[in-house]
Amino acid sequence: MMSVARTAPGVVARNVGGETVLVPTRADVASFDRIFVLSRVGAFLWPLLDGTRDRDELCRLLRERYSVPVGADVARDVDAFLAELSQRGLLAS
Repeated sequence: MMSVARTAPGVVARNVGGETVLVPTRADVASFDRIFVLSRVGAFLWPLLDGTRDRDELCRLLRERYSVPVGADVARDVDAFLAELSQRGLLAS
């Protein structure tokens, strides 16, 4: 099994005006003046980052949810999403 991703403690997801917004609630997670708006796909993936699913499972679920064609490289997109979250301190280390 590949490594699994888990959301950082102190990051709250809220639906605001039809968009999913991540709000850090602790100073050591991110600056209080920063919020993060997720894409539709990011909003689908965020609650799945509970530390039980590896990248391959996230890709499988994404393919199912959005009927992604077999040849499409969703792994690259999932990797980019996870890397961005990690860079911004939104994933547990």
